[in-house]
Amino acid sequence: MTPANLLVLATALPLIGFAIVVLLSSRIGSPRFWPWFTVGMVGASLAASTVAYVTFMSGDGAVEVHAWNWLQIGSHADGSPRYLQIGPYVDKMTVLLFAMVTLISTLVHIYSIGYMEGDSRKNRFMAYMQLFTFSMLGIVLGNSLLQLFIFWELVGISSYLLIGFWYEKRGPQLACKKAFVMNRIGDMGFLVGMGILFVKFGGDLVLRAADREGGGVFGSLLLNYPGGAIDALHAGANEWWLTIAGIGLFMGAMGKSAQFPLQTWLPDAMEGPTPVSSIVHSATMVAAGVYLTARIFPLLTPAAHLFVATIGLITLVMAALIACVQTDIKRVLAYSTLSQLGYMVLALGAGSYTFAMFHLVTHAFFKCCLFQCSGSVIHAAHHEQEMTSYGGLMKKMPITAACFAICTLAIAGASIPYTPFGLSGYYSKDGIIAATVNYGDALAAAGMNWGAVFYWGPTIIAYVTAFYMTRAFVLTFLGKPRDKHLYDHAHEVNWTMWAPQVVLAAFAIFIGWGFFKVGANLHDTAPAMAQPFEEREMEHGYHFVHGALLHGFGWMLSIALGFVIYINGFTISSRIAAIPGIAQIHWWLYNKMGFDGLYDIIVVNMFKALAGLMGAFDKLVVDGIVNGAAWVGRELGFLIGGFDYRYVDGTVRGSGRAAVRLGSILHRTQAGNIRMYVLILFVGVFTALAIATPFALGWVWFGLPQH
Repeated sequence: MTPANLLVLATALPLIGFAIVVLLSSRIGSPRFWPWFTVGMVGASLAASTVAYVTFMSGDGAVEVHAWNWLQIGSHADGSPRYLQIGPYVDKMTVLLFAMVTLISTLVHIYSIGYMEGDSRKNRFMAYMQLFTFSMLGIVLGNSLLQLFIFWELVGISSYLLIGFWYEKRGPQLACKKAFVMNRIGDMGFLVGMGILFVKFGGDLVLRAADREGGGVFGSLLLNYPGGAIDALHAGANEWWLTIAGIGLFMGAMGKSAQFPLQTWLPDAMEGPTPVSSIVHSATMVAAGVYLTARIFPLLTPAAHLFVATIGLITLVMAALIACVQTDIKRVLAYSTLSQLGYMVLALGAGSYTFAMFHLVTHAFFKCCLFQCSGSVIHAAHHEQEMTSYGGLMKKMPITAACFAICTLAIAGASIPYTPFGLSGYYSKDGIIAATVNYGDALAAAGMNWGAVFYWGPTIIAYVTAFYMTRAFVLTFLGKPRDKHLYDHAHEVNWTMWAPQVVLAAFAIFIGWGFFKVGANLHDTAPAMAQPFEEREMEHGYHFVHGALLHGFGWMLSIALGFVIYINGFTISSRIAAIPGIAQIHWWLYNKMGFDGLYDIIVVNMFKALAGLMGAFDKLVVDGIVNGAAWVGRELGFLIGGFDYRYVDGTVRGSGRAAVRLGSILHRTQAGNIRMYVLILFVGVFTALAIATPFALGWVWFGLPQH
């Protein structure tokens, strides 16, 4: 089978698993069978993806774009029919992400068996996980913006089902609705951007290979702005409609990847089961926004790139600061995800396509592991999520603590000072910061001296990341227990939960190493405009990074600071937070910078007022017109009814009564008495003769009249 066929099979398997579980799990089989059946289906998908990866990488690396006709949308100039097209798009990034998504999804499925043990709706949960995996694979495989959007919405629906899985609780109810609405806001921009390209490019939305003959979006772009290669930096590409289309498409990514100002749904999504958090935050939903931005990378004009970079910078700074003061362990990790997504988006805006996707891959492993570790702690702590109740759990949960520590070091970008060796996050994050140095310098060269903020921001936040992750680790696993009852009952989780953590922690260590060529393979997929950043320019960026991060010692300072402040729980941090000025900042950050309240006050209340206004208009104007028309009709009906009753029906009734009265008079003559009839006959005859006789005598006496 070709890689494209294998990837289509890998995509279909989770969908088949979803359908089988939904149709048969309540009729046949034991409850323990079906969760392992879903693991088997997604495991088979992993096997197909792995074979596709090996096959494609051992080949010539040529991009495969299969465009299958779907819906006819008119005709070409020669009269031939024109179709909307769908099909697989296969390049090195596709096969790499397929392997990553299916591997992580398999591990999360295994983890879910232990985490959801005892839940009566576990089969339904596993079916939803299958649907979620299928939706994400569909996005990665999509060859056109239309196909991306279809699976984009499927991801939204399946995340709605998973976040709100415990629908009997109010928190998950509100969280899934909030996620759904916030994503629809972003999707509105997606539709606008896709609509502009649909009109401008004659309905061809296929993301074909970047050549003029291939057609599609990129081919159309080259035909409009020939430059020998896709290069949005040339003057002709700086068209207002192309900028609007790029920003519109990126708005879809802002919603899906929870970028500022659409970030508020992601922390609330922690109301769902922890396996949902681990897969949403690592390999599926939030990664989809970054993946979309990478796929539309050649369409982004310089203005759109600046917009993307600015959104990423704001998000990464804002989320990291909020993560420093949260006490719910899952919310700390949620804001950490936001910050790391901000790094990826900033990298794409700065032109560092390769390191953005590289960080997506490395982040998927250590963030999935961190969420699974937090889920194990929550599971052992009887669903207590507040770190104020933890402490000293390393003695009770050594495997989970070790995995959490490894991934904390990975996300902190830990390395061995003055050597090129480090954990996976070290390679990808340092690459992003180095690329932003080039971008900031390019802006400064164009007269925008404030461009330095694009590399000082992520550099400083690299220190903050190591600090808040150390804080979470120390407050959970080190120090003295702050809840003796919780500590006494805590224990290491069963193998279905810790085994996936160990595998993910191992990947978090070495997936960034050059031996695996992840970065190199992603670099091969980079559009032409991103290629020059990978050579001489990057040396300058790395030089800055190594200096700013103290040649590998920087992460040690932040981790040491975290240990000193939190090893005794909240004793020191409470004193710091009580200092005037800092207390207000702490309150502001703890309340998520007030975004939820701001949205409640401005957006929610505005729409409530608008809804009230529309309701009043409906009640007073629309309903008034309808009610008035009904009143006029009713009164007119009464008038016509009265006329009909009094005159029409009155005439009929009067005629009837007259006939009845006449009949009542006449019926007296119909008594059936023969003698009476004879008497009346004689009286009549006698009367007639009495009247007629004089006339007859006169006629005879005086003669007949003469004419």
